[in-house]
Amino acid sequence: MARLAGVLGLSLMLLAGTAAHAASAWDSVKSEKAPPLPNEGLVEQDHDTLDKLMVRPGVNLAGYGKVMLAPIGLAVERRFDEVLLSNRDRDHAIEYLTEKLQKAMGPALVDQAGPGVLKLEITFTDYVPNRAYNARKASGTMVDRVYSVGSAAFQAVIRDSQSGQVLATIADADMGLPFPDNVNTYTFYGDADRFSSRWAKQLTKLLVPAANQGS
Repeated sequence: MARLAGVLGLSLMLLAGTAAHAASAWDSVKSEKAPPLPNEGLVEQDHDTLDKLMVRPGVNLAGYGKVMLAPIGLAVERRFDEVLLSNRDRDHAIEYLTEKLQKAMGPALVDQAGPGVLKLEITFTDYVPNRAYNARKASGTMVDRVYSVGSAAFQAVIRDSQSGQVLATIADADMGLPFPDNVNTYTFYGDADRFSSRWAKQLTKLLVPAANQGS
């Protein structure tokens, strides 16, 4: 019995150690291909600033008036020689965009599904910091690499919050200015943060144009 208790104690210690390691800010996020967008039945619409906007015919997105934000995801695929993202990078990307959406949409952003409520599902499909330290290549090699130009991309699915029907999909990507014109060269996330701020305003204008857009 004492030996069993000792083994159980050791197992719990190992599990605790594993959990602590998994929570490290510098651990790498798994390389993952973004899921395909459910575009069946949607029609592409021209948009001044977004790369791709597809909407179900007859749907007036702005007519809903409120938006429920699903937890933002990240599915970034890295090839053999590319640097993986860290947990720190992922958490910053998600927290920053969430904060900007909350500020831009204001009271139009709600917590629950209901009549007149859209469900917004966002996934980052690329994210390159201006500067990255303690990084790991997809091959497993550790590197200290400094980027000078950041980039980011996202895709979004917009549903009727009650029926779950897909009403629209969005995709956009952007890259910072080349060196030496890029003022964000010596920041960690300057370029990506700028794109996230813009996306929050664009999504607000598209989905809830009556909301406060002064952010």
